[in-house]
Amino acid sequence: MKGKLSAALLVVLLLANALPRAASARDGLPEVGHDPPPGDQLIDVRVGFYLLNLVSLDEVHQTFTCTGYLSEKWQDPRLAFDPAPGGPTRRYLRREDIWFPLLQFDNAAEPRTEAAYLLSVAGDGAAEYVQKFAVELSTNLALRAFPFDSQDLRIYVHPFANGDSRIRISVDPTTTGVSRAPYTPLPLWRTGPMSYRLDRGEIENGTLVPTHAVFAIHVQRVSEYYIYTIFLPLFLMVAISWGALWIPPGDLNSQLVISVTTVLTLVAFSVGTTNVLPPVPYLTFCNMFFLICFVFVFISVGEILIVHTWHNRRDAARARQIRETTRRVLPPAFLLTTGVFAYLFLR
Repeated sequence: MKGKLSAALLVVLLLANALPRAASARDGLPEVGHDPPPGDQLIDVRVGFYLLNLVSLDEVHQTFTCTGYLSEKWQDPRLAFDPAPGGPTRRYLRREDIWFPLLQFDNAAEPRTEAAYLLSVAGDGAAEYVQKFAVELSTNLALRAFPFDSQDLRIYVHPFANGDSRIRISVDPTTTGVSRAPYTPLPLWRTGPMSYRLDRGEIENGTLVPTHAVFAIHVQRVSEYYIYTIFLPLFLMVAISWGALWIPPGDLNSQLVISVTTVLTLVAFSVGTTNVLPPVPYLTFCNMFFLICFVFVFISVGEILIVHTWHNRRDAARARQIRETTRRVLPPAFLLTTGVFAYLFLR
């Protein structure tokens, strides 16, 4: 009985040792290990970024989340093989079986999440690695022209750790782009084309080679929403405050009721829209328009008090002159001031 157990155990061990060798013989691929191809020459890696879905854009933290495909193409002669007649021209591998370029997103706010990957090699040793991912990235938003702004959401792709000592990056236009699916853009943004460029870094001995691939997704804000929900109501409030200019100068109570009510409405409206306006340490065009509206409403209040003062001094002619001048000057001055600041902020 003991001899039978020993023989069975020996058979199991022999089979366990033979299975990996059989699989390797079936694949016909050499054992390349996890080191890059030997030699001192840089390995050319073509990188592609394809946007599938722009999930969110956080203007408070200046981050955006997206899903897409990151592709890498390179040449490894150690993976070359002779396809069998009538057989497949590509072979599919596991990442743990071979060396492949490790790339990272330098501006990632959180580690990227992998959904799936595909690693294949052609008969001449041309390897291709495609990874589907989701990632949150940080970006610098230029919001001075808000809400008439457009942004370039940048993705910085760079070899992991010291991989740039052996890797030279280039962009593969055939695997770079933006999906035209209806779910790709955000509701308040129009997604435009993707641009790309290469940043150069020093490898050794002062040699500059491409080390970063920088992809930029151009997005433009849909400003119609803000025109109808912020700008038009603000303009109407200012126009209502001008209604006091057509009330007789002696009726101070009616004039102040209109002006003070408009001021309080402006204050409430500005508080109610704080969750819509991006909190940035500089003035945006929308902030400036709020200030212009407040200033012109207070000018109306000041004009009412001045005209009423002249009216009480029995100088009705001077009061009428001031009032007529205000009626002619105030609306064009408001439009001119808005136009000047629009030019300064939106150019």
